Parts: sequence; structure tokens; C-alpha cells
Amino acid sequence: MSQINDTDRMRTITGRTSAIRVFTISQETLRRLTGLIQLAFGVLNGTIGLRFLLKLMAANPANPFASIIYFITSPFIWMFRDLTRTPSFEGIEIEFFSLIAIVVYALIGWIIVQLMWILFARMK
Repeated sequence: MSQINDTDRMRTITGRTSAIRVFTISQETLRRLTGLIQLAFGVLNGTIGLRFLLKLMAANPANPFASIIYFITSPFIWMFRDLTRTPSFEGIEIEFFSLIAIVVYALIGWIIVQLMWILFARMK
């Protein structure tokens, strides 16, 4: 008696392997990818939040740590600049656009994770 698995049975019925089988990702892999995406967006939001605090405390922009934070975050907040006014007083700046960027990036990260689970999770 020969054993026929699901893939062989599907090949005999349709003549080819189903595309659903090819793109199925294991739950463990999906969990790990979700964790990596959440970590990446968490680090991004953390550095933007740190930038907001440094500007709020009027940190010296010539300081190496502050300049690195400003350099790293500038490509991620360029589209939010000039969205709102930036009130300043004696070197203290309140970058409301940084707070908006944090919310937007958190939302983008959440949407990506939800889409991954909808598209690649195994159906029961």
C-alpha cells in the first residue's frame, strides 16, 4: 500500500501544486517577523521621542550624542517638518511634528503587523 500525502494528492487532482501551499508561513516565523517589525518601529519611535526630549531640554546640538540623534532621526521626520509651528523660548523648542511622527510610525507598524497576520497566518 502506498502512502499519498496532501501535496501528491493535490498534484494528481489539479496537475500542479497550489499557490496557497507555497506562501504559507509557520506561526513561529510569523511571530518572529512580527517581533522584529515591532522592535524596529519601537526603536524608531524611541529615537524620535529622545529627539523631542533633547529639543525640549535645549540640549547642545554640538554635543556628539545630540548630533547623532538629530542626524539619525532627520530622514524620518523630514516630511513632518513645517506641519505645525515650532514654539521656542531661549533655546527650548517644542517639536509637535515629532510627536505626530511618533503616532504615524506607530500606526504604520501596527498596520504592517496586522496585514502580515491577515495574509500569512494559517487558517484553522
